[in-house]
Formats: sequence, structure tokens, C-alpha cells
Amino acid sequence: MELRQLKYFEKACELKNFSEASRMLHISQSTLSQQIKQLEDELNVLLFDRIGKRIIPTEAGLAFLPFARNSILEAENGKQIIKDLKGIMTGTLNIGVTYSLSHLLTCSITEFKKTYPGIKVIINFGTSKEQIKLLEEKLVDCVLSFEPEEIDEEYDKIKLFSSRLYFIVHESSPLAHLSSISLKRLQNIELILPAVGFATRMKTDEICCNNNITLNTVMEINDVQTIINLIRKGNWGTILTRAAIKDEPDLKAIPILTAETLTSQAYLFWPKGSYRKKSATAFAEFVLNTIKNG
Repeated sequence: MELRQLKYFEKACELKNFSEASRMLHISQSTLSQQIKQLEDELNVLLFDRIGKRIIPTEAGLAFLPFARNSILEAENGKQIIKDLKGIMTGTLNIGVTYSLSHLLTCSITEFKKTYPGIKVIINFGTSKEQIKLLEEKLVDCVLSFEPEEIDEEYDKIKLFSSRLYFIVHESSPLAHLSSISLKRLQNIELILPAVGFATRMKTDEICCNNNITLNTVMEINDVQTIINLIRKGNWGTILTRAAIKDEPDLKAIPILTAETLTSQAYLFWPKGSYRKKSATAFAEFVLNTIKNG
């Protein structure tokens, strides 16, 4: 079993098409098919069902995938350890981030790249649940996110800051003058909310459930910047953290009156027990400095 075969297998699982996978791997389709066949022969099991031009991982293939990914990761970690020992700040840094923390990421990564121009940075945006899933599968090196519900203890984390949830409207809204708003009044306002899976949305749903409140949600969107742009163009409102609207002076953050806490906690998450690249550790320092100086 060779490392390249595992990489070929992983890419084929991801794309579910030998032709596309071979193109992404810069090899011929016949070479890819041959290497996958050799891997299947060695394991004495079919890893894919071939359905026309499409391929679907078999039950055995899906069971084998995490072990293949772990082997690939360990090999990459081994190479990175050697580079780090030599003091070479090169390679790739994969960062997962939720949309609400895009401002923090932008400020941190700008300064990081000035100091370490040789490091390629790959950034993946998504919901809190999506980012933790990527971390679980070791597809990112670290994650900037508000803490999602029901997270287990498989992750180390650095506490960044707390951010309260607010009712957000544009300054032109008839509600912009409010000094606060009750949950009961919120029921009568057309809201655009982050999609299910966002930590902000989960916290909002929890508070509403506890208070038997049903919000008038007219749109759900999985992109905070799009929500902000729509708030500017209409009389809708939303519920976001103050961090999400940092440097948006035309938006008004109105406190929501509730007996329960509306605070969400932001963290930098790491996979527990995995090797941390020097570049990832350096990036964490830039994040903390951004918060300190912000």
C-alpha cells in the first residue's frame, strides 16, 4: 500500500468521478484506475461501485476513508515537522472560519502574510457545525468560530472574546431609534436570520424555545455578508453578534430584553493531540494580538 494510492483514493471519494479526480491529480485516468485497482486487490475488497461515469464509495470504501485520510495527514505532518525543525516557514496553512468572524480573520491574516509571505493560506468559510466537522476530519489546521452546541472534548481551544446577540437594523429603519426591544415585539418584525448550523442561530432558537416565542423569519441565509447587504436595502431586521457588524457604522445594534444571557463565546479551535504547525501557532498569535489591539 503506497501513500500515493491513498491520495488517489481520497480524491476519487471526494469527486466521485475518476476523470475529474485524475485531472485534479494531474495524472491519466488509466493510471488512477490502475492504482485504485491495485489498492482494491491488496485489500481484497471493492472500494467503489462503478455506475457509468460515476463512482460511489462502497461500505468498505467509506469505512477505509478515515484511515486513508489519517495516513495522508500523518505523512504531511511528518514532513511539516522536519520543515519546522529547520526553521523553514513555508507550506500551506488551512484555516476554517465562520462568517461572523470574517473581520477578525481579515485583520489577522493581513498581518500574518506580511510576516510570513512564503506560506500559502487556504481559508474555508462555513457554519460553526461545518467548520468543526472539517476539523474532525483534519481538513483544516484550526478554526475560528463561536462555540456550537454539543461540542465534545476532542478539541483544544483558545478563548478569544465574548459577543452579545443584538437585534440589527439599518440606520434608515423606523426601529433604529429604539434603545432596546423585547422578544415579544420581535415576533412582529420580518427577520432575516443565519441558516441553521450557525452558532448565532442556535442560540437564537434556544432563547425563543425557552420563552415560547416564534419569530417571523422571512429568509434564512448561510452568508452573513448577504444578510447585512439585504438589511441595508429593506426594512428587515436580523439577530447577530456585535462582532459580525464590526466596521458597519450604518447598522444599529439594539439590545434584546431577556432574562437569559445572549452572549456567545468565540474560540480558536485545534484538533486535540495533533501536531500543530509552526505557521498555525504563529497565526494564533496574530489573532490574539488583533483582539488585544482592536
